[in-house]
Amino acid sequence: MITLYHAPRSRSSSMVWLLEELGVPYRIELVPIIYGNGEGTPAPESYRAIHPHKKVPAIDDAGKIAFECAGIAQYLCDAYPDAGLAPRIGAPERAAYDTLLAYWAGVINPIATARFRGWDKDGPTGFGTFEDMEAFLSAKVAAASPFILGAHFTAADVLYGGAVEFFTGAGLLPKRDAYEAYASRLNARPARQRALEKDNG
Repeated sequence: MITLYHAPRSRSSSMVWLLEELGVPYRIELVPIIYGNGEGTPAPESYRAIHPHKKVPAIDDAGKIAFECAGIAQYLCDAYPDAGLAPRIGAPERAAYDTLLAYWAGVINPIATARFRGWDKDGPTGFGTFEDMEAFLSAKVAAASPFILGAHFTAADVLYGGAVEFFTGAGLLPKRDAYEAYASRLNARPARQRALEKDNG
């Protein structure tokens, strides 16, 4: 059985959703963390054996450890392909899928964090500008029909849907009809509703 190391209302919430979409057996182990607002308590030192920075999410799949959302998503969807949450390797959509996962981790989150913290006020960060990122994100979401890779829901929708909802709610992303419609389509999924109910472990 998969163990998800999780803190409620954190980045690991999207991994609860992903596991619900996969339909594989899993259990949640709650991990204390320091949240972005400074509240909370740190995880014990022993947790570094799972995540080197004592962060969430992380998973243990029969002794195979994966951490960080994009890494977990790529591992789980390839390890459990019957759920159909990732294009198979070699499929025409696979390059776009892998790129979207990497872009979420390497561009969207760092740029959004920089904007939230005010680190980009004196110039662009090395990740790129917020404006370029938001233009790319809004175009991708506006073209989603109904999902970000087209007709089939994938793990990329878990990551991008979570980002759209969180960053819009935090006031980082502008209000756009495309963002609202995309989030509404994803929130209507039964797995998403189950994940929201389980978020507290």
